[in-house]
Amino acid sequence: MVWRGELCACVVAVLALFAPASAQAAVTSGHWVESSSAREAIEFWTPARMRQAQPVAITRARPGFASQLNGRSPAFGSDFERVADPTAEGFRIHGAVFFSMGLLESSRCSGTAVRSRSKSVVFTAAHCVNNGGRRSRQWFSDRWVFVPAYRYGQRPFGVFPARWLDTTRQWRATGSENYDVAAAVVGRNQRGELLGEAVGGAGIAWGLKPRQTFDVHGYPAEAPFDGETQRVCPDTPFLGHDPHAFASPGPLSLAVACGVTGGASGGGWMIDGKTLNGLTSYSYFDDDTPDFSPYFGKEVARLYGRAARVR
Repeated sequence: MVWRGELCACVVAVLALFAPASAQAAVTSGHWVESSSAREAIEFWTPARMRQAQPVAITRARPGFASQLNGRSPAFGSDFERVADPTAEGFRIHGAVFFSMGLLESSRCSGTAVRSRSKSVVFTAAHCVNNGGRRSRQWFSDRWVFVPAYRYGQRPFGVFPARWLDTTRQWRATGSENYDVAAAVVGRNQRGELLGEAVGGAGIAWGLKPRQTFDVHGYPAEAPFDGETQRVCPDTPFLGHDPHAFASPGPLSLAVACGVTGGASGGGWMIDGKTLNGLTSYSYFDDDTPDFSPYFGKEVARLYGRAARVR
């Protein structure tokens, strides 16, 4: 597939973009979620139910991948380290996402709080919000919540239920993993706090060169992990692009060496611990297989703009 030219714009937007005060017009895109109070959410998402939540799959079956990565080996060794204190500065903005999906009463992903005027925006993977593609467009909005700094059933900053969900438009049109990015606007927690008031938020950037070094955060829940602790692969350098991404529309996905499993989907990729510039989308069944993120380009910038306008 041809390169979409998103890098050529080279427009770096490290959270200089905030919706102006005049942007109170109705947001026509996305999916408004049936209102749920934080108290109702926290009563439903008990520690036991959160522990039982099943991770949304992120693995793909394409054998022999490692040898195809721009001719380079992933050189694994970047394991998901346990975060000792997820409530600490720089970690509390990351959390677990829980929702009901189909026959599964409880499903899970990961997400990151992002700065915005509303102090209520969370970024995650699109497949944690919508199944994508032209033939079936299902929103996973039932009991969708964000739990920052989740740890062993604890909810130190409370539970933030979704009010509005959206994905890149290309994800809903094509289901391409190159566009696997979503945003949620959440309500207040049971203490009446906005998300940004409780934990702050990350900056966000798009249009950057792919060759960055990332801290990869998430809540992997499949073996050898259990989803009960926040994990991080620190200082993971860009390895290259997924060769299979050429077959799908959109800018090429990014690879880093981090041994993710299901549940880590949507976990934030941070630059210098401050700026969100990627998120876990998928991996493969092969040994020594990288973690992949969609490139943050113009479609992600548009998605953030829509989320920032929600009031």
